[in-house]
Amino acid sequence: MRNVFELDDEELEDCFDGSSNVDMVREILEKPNVVDEYGYINEAEFAQWFAYGVEGYIDADEDTPEWEEANENNYNWGYGIAENINNYLDEE
Repeated sequence: MRNVFELDDEELEDCFDGSSNVDMVREILEKPNVVDEYGYINEAEFAQWFAYGVEGYIDADEDTPEWEEANENNYNWGYGIAENINNYLDEE
């Protein structure tokens, strides 16, 4: 069975819901506690790092309800990407 580090860029991109940056995703995968010993992604850890990685794109003042909503959406987006990648690995 393959692990997440063995996926090529195209395979990763196929798991994105919307557009994202493959290089950023690969950087997140290198963060502590994001990938377990079996090569699966901890969705919650990945989602936190993903939301942090795209914070600068939020077009609202921090500590406002609009910012919080956008940050939560980004977290959910990252969570979905991680879920999709893990599901892809399960299909392999």
